[in-house]
Formats: sequence, structure tokens, C-alpha cells
Amino acid sequence: MPPSIPSEHRPSPRAISLYYFGIFAVLGVYLPLFPSWLEARGMQGLAMGAIAATLPAMGLVAPPVFGLIADSLGVRVWLIRAACAGAFVVFALLALSSALDVSLGFGGLFVAALAFAFFRSPMFMMADVVAVEASARSGIAYGRLRLWGSISFALMAIASGALVDPARPVAFPATIAASLLIAFAISWALPARGEAPFRRSGLRDGAADAAGAARAPAAGGSRAPAAGGSVRQRARTLLQSHDFRLFLAASFLAQSATSSYDLCYTLHLRDIGFPESLVGVAWAVGVAGEIALMAFSGPLLKRFAPPTVLAFAFAGASLRWALLSYVRFWPALLAIQPLHAVSFGMMWVASLAYTRDRSPPEILATAQGLFSASAGAGSVVGMLVWGELYKRGGGALTFGVASITALIAFVLAVTFARSTRPTRPTRRSPSGGSIFSVSSRCQE
Repeated sequence: MPPSIPSEHRPSPRAISLYYFGIFAVLGVYLPLFPSWLEARGMQGLAMGAIAATLPAMGLVAPPVFGLIADSLGVRVWLIRAACAGAFVVFALLALSSALDVSLGFGGLFVAALAFAFFRSPMFMMADVVAVEASARSGIAYGRLRLWGSISFALMAIASGALVDPARPVAFPATIAASLLIAFAISWALPARGEAPFRRSGLRDGAADAAGAARAPAAGGSRAPAAGGSVRQRARTLLQSHDFRLFLAASFLAQSATSSYDLCYTLHLRDIGFPESLVGVAWAVGVAGEIALMAFSGPLLKRFAPPTVLAFAFAGASLRWALLSYVRFWPALLAIQPLHAVSFGMMWVASLAYTRDRSPPEILATAQGLFSASAGAGSVVGMLVWGELYKRGGGALTFGVASITALIAFVLAVTFARSTRPTRPTRRSPSGGSIFSVSSRCQE
């Protein structure tokens, strides 16, 4: 049983859930409406794709940098607070310029999107780090924390679709700014004391090393990099692992396919005559499936190794994009949306489970930053491609190519899964999946 941790150093499950609720409210407005808002500002094709790609582009650079900072300095919550404040300033200025009828053009919109993307990265990545660390120490179920973000996204997607007109210059940025201000206020509910638990709480040689030893036979059958050396040295050792590189490559391909949904789904629904009032509902139906998956992912990840779950997720994603490429009957389109649970929810929880299995606790933020960077690189490539593909061939071409891309990720994941052999966890050696359900060790 790990040494006791002072209660003031333990993140409150309620605070983490509330923060997830706050930050995903931002995405619930941003993702469904941003393409339409850009189009109303005269941005189409490659211009739209370039601006939209700033979010994943910064996700390519920022997560590893912020991960190194977080692990080197032991900072988590203060990075979250600073990021929320910076993102709020960006959209407050964007709303002000729109209210004053100042035309920013491509350059101005690109810079604003890039600045938001810079601050957005630690807002979300560090939330996952805080939640996963809380899961490891206290047995809090990660999925049951994270699902509140999905609930918030669904609610905001429905509300914004009905209440926010992207053709109005001020409505979209003002709504985002208000949501960011609320998220910034909520971030102060997260405890900032003891942010370097392995340096300040006396756990480096105790719980940290014990946790690393318990995860030595990772769920993928490979051993985590040996403890010792600087954060950069440990990260370099992790990157030299064949299975981790293969995982990053599959994540790149899968996320590049998923970005077609983020950029073109709303446009596709509009162009095929989907009821405009139900666009937000369509997004919400997909997220509802994601919520269910997050809530009940524990048994799945205890039964199957993360590489196996990832292969299944990528296969489901390929099927989803293939169906979306040719289905036109709007009730059928709604029926397809629960596949979001597989193409995103399952992929996400399995990726975090694998990442935690493969990294010592001292470099968890760095490892998650590397995963985020790989996924971000995939989104960058996708955003630059999908906008132009959609302009030329509409949803049929766009989602057809996305399906093939996800299928390649599936093949890569199958190779990955076959090259590793899951080790069935013992009661005292929980698998990575245990962070997504209450750990039996923490209940002893």
C-alpha cells in the first residue's frame, strides 16, 4: 500500500470534473461552429484549412514543451491557470474587434487562431496529467472524471447550434470568451499545493518507484524505461522503444483521419440538406456514445491490452468514415454517430492507458506531450488536406480518403498488437486500464 499523501496535495475529484466541464464547454462551441464562422468571414478551401490547422499545429510543438516544463518544475495547475487566462484574452480581443467591425482578414484570423492554439494545449493536456496522477494515487476512475467534459461538450454543442449564429461576427467569439472566463475561474478550484509530488512529498523513492516497478511488465508486454537520469534522458529512452514509436505513428494516422470530422462534418451536413436545427444534436449524439464509453471503459481495459483496444478503435473509425462518405438519409446519419464512442472515446482512453503503462511517473507529462504532439501532427496534415479535398469533392471524397487513412492506422495497430503480448495483471500490479476504474490496490 503506498504511503499516505497529505489531503491538501490530493486533487478533488469534484474540482477535476468541474474543470473538465468548463474547458470542454469551449470546444462544444468552437469545433461545431468555427468552420462556419470562418466561412462567413470569407475563408474557404486552403485558407480555412490553414487557419483551422493552427490548433493541431500548435499541438505538435506545445505539448512536448509544456510536458518537459511540467515534469522538470513539478508544475501542473499554474500552467492550467495561465493557459486559461491567455486563451480568454485572445477571444476577448477577437470579440472586441468584431464588435468594432474591424476586418482582420486572413493574417489577423490566423494569428488569433495560433495564439488560442498555444494556450489551449496546456489547458487540456495538463488536465489529463492531473486526472491520471490522481487516478494513480487515489483510485479515482479517470473515465468518470473525463466524462463530465464530454457531457459539457454535448450540452454546449446543442445550445450553441440553436442560439449562436456563426454568420454574426460577434456572437461566436463572445461566447467562446465567456466560456473561457468561466473555465479560468474554475481552475482556481484545483489545488496548486504540492505540485511536484515526487520531489516535495517524499514519494520519489517510495510510491513513485513502486508504481514504476508495478508497471514494469506493461500491458503491451514491454518494460517501461528504467528510472534514472534527467527528464530529457528518460524521454529519449522512451522514444527509442519500437512499440512506442509504432504507437505514435498509428496515433498520427488515426488523428489525421479524425480531423476530417472536426473540419468538415458540419459543412457536410449542411450541404446534403441535413436539418440545420439538428446539427448540434448530431454532434451531441456522437458525444453521448463517447460519454457511455468513458463511464464503462474500466472493464474493457482490464480485459484487453491497450494495443488491442486501439486496433479495434481504428477499425471502427474506418467504418464510420466510410459510412459517412455515402449515407445521405439524415436519420441514418444520426444512427451512425454513436460510432464516435469507438473512433474517439475508445481510442483516447486506450492511448492514455498505454502511455501511462510505458512511462515512469516522473515523465508522465512528457510522455503524454509526445502522444499529443503525434496526434497534433496528424491533425495538421489532415486540416491542410481536408479543406481542399472538400472544396473539390465534397464529403464523399473527404470521408472516403479518411476511411482509408484510418484503415492504415488499423493495420499498423494490428502489427503493434501482434508484436506484443499482454501480461495479465495481478492484484498488486494493476494494468494501465486500472486508472480508468477504481484500483483494487487503493481500496485495500
